[in-house]
Amino acid sequence: LYLVSRLVYNGEIDAEKASAKLSAILGSPEVYNKIIFSMYAGMKNGRVFQQSGGDESVIYFLRRIAQDEGPEALEKALNAVYGYTGFKGSVGCPMPELEDACDALKVIYGIRSEE
Repeated sequence: LYLVSRLVYNGEIDAEKASAKLSAILGSPEVYNKIIFSMYAGMKNGRVFQQSGGDESVIYFLRRIAQDEGPEALEKALNAVYGYTGFKGSVGCPMPELEDACDALKVIYGIRSEE
């Protein structure tokens, strides 16, 4: 899903076709695939997203962004994820485990807190 999300984001493949193909291959609902594509775009743009594929996929995407593109891209992605966890917390669904994982990635990749 990460690699396909990246291709969709870069405009190398069409989101609708990619979603349908993934659905046929993986059995995942097309709407889920589109949520993942949107989550990745949010991370890449440092923009808050309101749906994700779950904590595990968020953390995996963060790690891959860090590995593929470095700390600056990770910092932008982390800002999006912190915005997402803030949004979820504001609607009564706090996400302390995901926030802790983000904090750990900041330490691993030497990203300073803005506090």
